[in-house]
Amino acid sequence: MRFWIALWTAVALLCPVSFAEQGTLQNLYVNPKGRTLPEAVIFYNSANTCEHCPEAINMLISVLKQNYRGRLHAYLIDVQKKPEFIDAFRLSGPLNLVVIRISDGAAFGYDKMSGLQSRIGSPEDFSRAVTEFINNFLGF
Repeated sequence: MRFWIALWTAVALLCPVSFAEQGTLQNLYVNPKGRTLPEAVIFYNSANTCEHCPEAINMLISVLKQNYRGRLHAYLIDVQKKPEFIDAFRLSGPLNLVVIRISDGAAFGYDKMSGLQSRIGSPEDFSRAVTEFINNFLGF
């Protein structure tokens, strides 16, 4: 439960992003308090949700908690409330994971994983796929 509270608090820290100029990662991404850890952002669309999205989000949060606590910051953002992220990160479908590399307190590229809701069949395979994606992009 504390992790959910932390996620929603983190989302509140990103609120100024909605007023940013559109177009680039640097304009949309605000690194709160000069953090140096990478960011993992779970984007979901409450207006275009899916049957398995809640389960996939819970599985994703579990993977992040188990494997990356203290190694990256995680956020949960509803793109219906913050649609500027759709174009900036080229999001598609109801559920995406975006990992943002941080260097010297600034965003230095990102990669995304879409279609997470269709990977929930095997928790082990889901965890492996997410972990490999994050580790490959961030060099963990």
